[in-house]
Amino acid sequence: MKKVCVLASGGFDSSALIADYLDRGWEVHPFYARSGFYWEKAELFWLRKFLLRLKSKKLKPLTVADVPMKWIMKDHWSMNGKGSPSSRAAWDSVYLPGRNLILLSQAGVYAATHGVPVVALGVLKGNPFADSRPKFLADMQSAINDALRARLKVVAPYTKRSKHQVGAIVAKLAKRFPLELTFSCLHPRGVKPCGKCSKCGRPAPSSSVLSSSTSADRRDMEWGRK
Repeated sequence: MKKVCVLASGGFDSSALIADYLDRGWEVHPFYARSGFYWEKAELFWLRKFLLRLKSKKLKPLTVADVPMKWIMKDHWSMNGKGSPSSRAAWDSVYLPGRNLILLSQAGVYAATHGVPVVALGVLKGNPFADSRPKFLADMQSAINDALRARLKVVAPYTKRSKHQVGAIVAKLAKRFPLELTFSCLHPRGVKPCGKCSKCGRPAPSSSVLSSSTSADRRDMEWGRK
């Protein structure tokens, strides 16, 4: 059986990737890196609910790796919640320094030591950040393999897909994808979304929107637009 370690956040994109791999018969190892960010308790609450609802024998238990970042970013908005980018902020305002560098290095070690040959992340078309570009992912793959004497593949299957196109994959899964349990918010109130941050201003598309949107709507659903 094919095996994959998926970087999971509880958001629409990574959740779609998990469900997509399961639907294609892969054994999926969801991996979450806990760094002390303001939203993580809420993220983990919803991520666990989402995974439980999938009810798949091919889905392995969630691995949560503690990778503290507060000692580096103690005054950053992502740690204290103060000044979180609003729904009117530019997309690059949500950038977290070294995020994919840390995620992939941790997930790579996990995968290499647990016999999982593929590490996947849900990067969408139009992502502007340097640590999501093909060259970076290829370099990380080489670095992980050199360090661990492994033959891992680091993949981002959705880099040529917009959010609408990923939504089309989800639509085919129908009731097997609990869209209502996906979560993405920078400043949650307990486990509820704030409704005001950059993430809340760009919510996951609903099934009705996905089925009825025009071509113009679909273009606007690309990563980096509302």
